[in-house]
Order: sequence, then structure tokens, then C-alpha cells
Amino acid sequence: MVPLILALVLAGGPLAGCGGSASDASNSASQEMHFVYVNWVEGIAITHMLHEVLEDSLDMDVTMTRVNGGGVAFSSVASGSADIFVEAWLPTTHKDAWAEYNDRVHKLGITYQGTSVGLVVPAYMDIGNVSELSSYRDALDGTINGIESGAAINGQTRQILENNGITGFDVLPSSGPAMVSALQRAINNQEPIVITGWKPHWMWSRFDLKYIPGAKTNDTPVFGAPENIYTVVRNDFEADYPETVVRFLKAFEVNDPQLNRLMEGFQPDSDQEPLPFARQWIRDHRDVVHGWLEAARSDTAEVAPDSLATQAR
Repeated sequence: MVPLILALVLAGGPLAGCGGSASDASNSASQEMHFVYVNWVEGIAITHMLHEVLEDSLDMDVTMTRVNGGGVAFSSVASGSADIFVEAWLPTTHKDAWAEYNDRVHKLGITYQGTSVGLVVPAYMDIGNVSELSSYRDALDGTINGIESGAAINGQTRQILENNGITGFDVLPSSGPAMVSALQRAINNQEPIVITGWKPHWMWSRFDLKYIPGAKTNDTPVFGAPENIYTVVRNDFEADYPETVVRFLKAFEVNDPQLNRLMEGFQPDSDQEPLPFARQWIRDHRDVVHGWLEAARSDTAEVAPDSLATQAR
């Protein structure tokens, strides 16, 4: 079978003119872009989707590298070893990384608005406030399931415990998928479990979950108010890339229904291949994606009429 993007080129000719304007070309704007992402499902899904749009509709050559934690993602962009990271949670979650690197990186645009973060339990657990967590210490073996070592949410969880005088717990570093696997096992056996959780995440649509009051966004300064997820780039990013590409990356933003559908293909137990699933999402949301591309248009740089975003479903 002929690969889909190759078939588009064969059917409609090369995607000429999509990489930028004539002035972009004369300035030798780069057509190669390096994304970093962390093992968080929403960022993985968004990065793969952007890979497909950029390569198919804007004639870019995109590489993607997974790194271990948001701090590493920030440092990769700041050092120039990567160009872009689309999952900077600000102003609270990644405040330390932002404080360290904001002289070398900057916000390009908003990826998603209105996050929440906190300690999460199955709805069947009878706990009305984080101050009651001590009563579950033995049943939980003194463990709260966290994500990657060094992740901000692990440190925030330890701060929550300290602020509430809760002792005898360890925050177990693992990964997002490993944490959700532990959640799945506990729910299957109707056992208690506490994890570090956040929205957006697909687990909220699969499991009946709740935040622990007193240990979530809007309940404590530790987790702060709802945040936005930003795209951050190295400081010379705009000078290096076609204006069309920069405008597209500033314009794209996903909401809950769009992101929930996109994350379905990136769940640990999904039988979908990531890039083909991202291409199908683009077809299914062609009006959304075309709107982003329209925002990037100029008189001399137009979106290819045969790109994934403009095809019929």
C-alpha cells in the first residue's frame, strides 16, 4: 500500500510553497525542527499531531525526542539541542524550570487552557479532605504513586504532606503509564490508591475518579490556580523558521473534546499506531486544523489544497 502522504504528493504534486513565503526561502529559513516531549499522554499526542501537520502541510522535516521530565525538556530547548516543547505548565507546575531558563526560552503560544492538578483517588474511596489521608497509611503501604523522578508534581505532593503534618508516606517515582497501570490494578480489585493526577488526561474518561479536597488546584497555593499549557521555544526560533510555520505554531490550540479524542490513540493499551492515528485525527478535525493553517497564511504562502487538513473525511 502506498503511504498516505506519498499518495497525496503523487495525486496532487509536491506540496510546493507551503514551507513559507518567497522571502522565507531567500533567507534560507530552516525546514528542520526538533520537538522534545515528556512521557505525558497529552503532550505525546499533541506532538505527534503537529509532526503530521507540519510535515504534510508545511513541508517541514520534523524529529521528535522523548526526554525524562519537564526540566530536561526546558533545558534541551534552552541549550539549543531541541527547538520546541509544547507542554510547559505555567505559572505553577513548571515555575522552577521557567525561572531557570526564561532568559533562553520564551512562550510562543497557548497549547491548552485551564488545567488542574492534585492528588487523585478512585471515587469509591471515602476521603473528604487531605487531612484524612493518614487513616489510609497502612492500606496504602505508605505509598503515593507519582510520575518521573524530579517531576514538579512529585515535589508538590511532598509539600502537601508536609503542610498538613502527614507523615509515613513516600511519593513513588515511576512514569505516567506506570502510574495509570497501578491505578487500573487497584480499581480492578477495589483497593485504595492515591496517585498524582491532572487534567487534561484520558484516565478521567475511563475511570470514576476524584481529586482529594485540600490537595488540588484552587484548594492550596501548592497547586495554585488553573494553569495554561504553553508552547515554549528557543529565543532565536522565529528568526530561524518560515513565518508561515511560526504563525501556525502560534495559532494552534486544542480544547477538551479535541484533546480527549486525540489522546485515545496514545493510551498505553491502545492498539493504534501513533502517526497513523494522528493523521486520522487530522482528517476528522479538518476544519479545526484548516483554521490553524488559515491563520498562518500570507499572500505568498498558502496551505496545500491536497493536504490532510483540507481533504474530505
